Amino acid sequence: MKTSDVPWFVWAVPIAVLVIATARLPYGYYTFARIVVCAAAALLAYCEFNAGGSRRLFAAVFVLIAVLFNPIVPVHLTRSIWFYLDLIAAAVFAAHLLEAKIRQ
Repeated sequence: MKTSDVPWFVWAVPIAVLVIATARLPYGYYTFARIVVCAAAALLAYCEFNAGGSRRLFAAVFVLIAVLFNPIVPVHLTRSIWFYLDLIAAAVFAAHLLEAKIRQ
């Protein structure tokens, strides 16, 4: 699967979920956010890894995001650290969306 075959909402949904996650919400939302972000990051990492070449840098970044947000073995950090990680991950998804759509 190529990145150009991936629908736009694969980027948009995790961006929205991550921005919303910066608010104080019940713990269940953060579990939901981990599932959504991990799945989207894993899919995009797979697509970028198959593209090869310089695309492997994006693949590595998405693998790191998938590992950080995985719901099976959660990483426990303070709320203030997660605030910045959520915004950084949302920015990575947004930057990759822009780059992927420009590359088309």
